Amino acid sequence: MSGMDFKAHMRLKRETVVHLTTRYSTSSFVADQSGVGRSRITPKKSIYMHIWYISNRVTFRQLGNLFGVATSSAWSVIQRVSRYLVSIGDEYIKWPEGIELQKTTEKFYQKQRIPGVIGAIDCTHIGIKGPKDQKEIYFNHKKTYSIVLQAVVDADKKFIDVTCGEPGSLHDYRVLRRSKLFNDADRLHEQMFAGSYFIIGDSAYPTTNWLVCPYKDYGNLTQSQRKFNEIHSSTRMVVENMFGLFKGRFRRLMKFTEQTDLQTITNIVVSACVLHNISITHDDLCDAEENEIEESNSNSNLDRRENLFNYLRQHNLI
Repeated sequence: MSGMDFKAHMRLKRETVVHLTTRYSTSSFVADQSGVGRSRITPKKSIYMHIWYISNRVTFRQLGNLFGVATSSAWSVIQRVSRYLVSIGDEYIKWPEGIELQKTTEKFYQKQRIPGVIGAIDCTHIGIKGPKDQKEIYFNHKKTYSIVLQAVVDADKKFIDVTCGEPGSLHDYRVLRRSKLFNDADRLHEQMFAGSYFIIGDSAYPTTNWLVCPYKDYGNLTQSQRKFNEIHSSTRMVVENMFGLFKGRFRRLMKFTEQTDLQTITNIVVSACVLHNISITHDDLCDAEENEIEESNSNSNLDRRENLFNYLRQHNLI
């Protein structure tokens, strides 16, 4: 195939896939190639199968037929490669520090002149079959079954934090409260949000000393507050755009139609997140085609938003 045809089919550039195959082939996740009998599935074929599976909505039977392996073998390969990608996730999905932190805040600043933004947070639903256990808690507001993927992304649409696997019935803020990110933001605040750094989120979240959200509009906002919300929304759009591109590239994430094991589904989703970041690292970008809310009453939590609001007004941005 030409490079263009390869990416059209695999959704990744050949160079990205070659890099991934080389790394995987030396890992402990590769099936033992020794012994007699039927030859083992090679690392290259394993990587191609995994990418094809998450990039399309084929069944395991169709995947096995396409690559000339048994349905059970196709299932084993997807599990194995997913676990491998999750195991190297910390190399590619990580909170920015040092020069990387400065770069991402500068890129966010260039969008709408908001200083100190590290990333934007949001959630998206991953469709699943209704699980056997506790089926009702995975039934979401759209009347389908799902798990939630919570993500914080930087200005380049790269994941810097992910939480996956919470039931689809949970509100975005409850997912955040139950996540490692929420605990780390409190426990490691000076390390993660030193100085005036913060992340931004939509109105589903409360404003805290590290998460700035828009003003809730009950019809009484001032012109400056409405302008603040517009600038905030324009900056936050990076995470919504990322989800669209992410699911456009890895179409399996629209819905899992066969699996019922939630841990395996979660691993596959997180493996796609890792693959997304690997692709950005290799300049392999996506094509454009492709409950009540708990409120914080602490005034100190609102100071972060008020300080930002005053800064934007003083600089005639709102």
